[in-house]
Amino acid sequence: MSYKKIDPKNNDVKSIYHLMISGISPRPIALVSSIDSDGNNNLAPFSFFNGFGANPPIVGFSPALSGRTGLPKDTLLNIKETKEFSISIVTESNVNQASLSSCEFKRDVDEFVKSGFTKLKSELILPPGVAESPFIMECKLIEIIELGGKPASGNLILGEVVMFHVDKNILNIDGTIDPLKISHVGRSGGPWYTNVNKSLFKIHKPTGLGIGFDNLPSFILNSNLQGKDLAKLSGIFEVPELNPNSITNHITYDELILKIKSLLDKDNIDEAWQFILSWKKNNE
Repeated sequence: MSYKKIDPKNNDVKSIYHLMISGISPRPIALVSSIDSDGNNNLAPFSFFNGFGANPPIVGFSPALSGRTGLPKDTLLNIKETKEFSISIVTESNVNQASLSSCEFKRDVDEFVKSGFTKLKSELILPPGVAESPFIMECKLIEIIELGGKPASGNLILGEVVMFHVDKNILNIDGTIDPLKISHVGRSGGPWYTNVNKSLFKIHKPTGLGIGFDNLPSFILNSNLQGKDLAKLSGIFEVPELNPNSITNHITYDELILKIKSLLDKDNIDEAWQFILSWKKNNE
């Protein structure tokens, strides 16, 4: 790779912002509901968002100060006042409404009404959830960390989840969430989003310690196999024994690598290793 070096101190805020939202992608979207001290509802999406622990369950998101005026967003002001908020996950079916709720309406305007969302009454906090979302978290404020205090600076809001609301239709029999049913939407740069369940793939984590790249035969390590391919071969607990029935003859090196690549693309890792071991034996 040939890298272009970009020093944020020598570039304008807008350029750095677009660099971050395009490079750090896709990002989950938190549809945050809050209420001010006068009881006005507010709803807005934030993609600088994630989970930060499970015991206790902690989530965080960052409403930036306005890049034009440096003023705080209504969500930040509300949470400072009332110390509560709910987060509803954005999905394929509600992402357009979530985008509509991002418009800069006045503070006393209810974005639930503007975006056509239905309020779901919370159990332990005042801000409602979004009934059109299959996954909702009721949160109580832990801390707000100011990250600069300048236009476009973030404000990391950390909250403890005190109640989850999960649509039964997205749950597997064992109580886990089915990623194909929840239909998350991720945020990218500019107008771009991604439908997560259409881009899912599995990675089987090694059981125990993988053997590592340093234990791969040199004719494999120095081949044109990609890092993801080598990682699959390196993730096994130990190098298997050669099955005598799998010994291959009359195969060229290029054919070997193509065959291994094909097997790894299908996650047939054990069979790929048999080709490696057979080639090694035949060429010792």
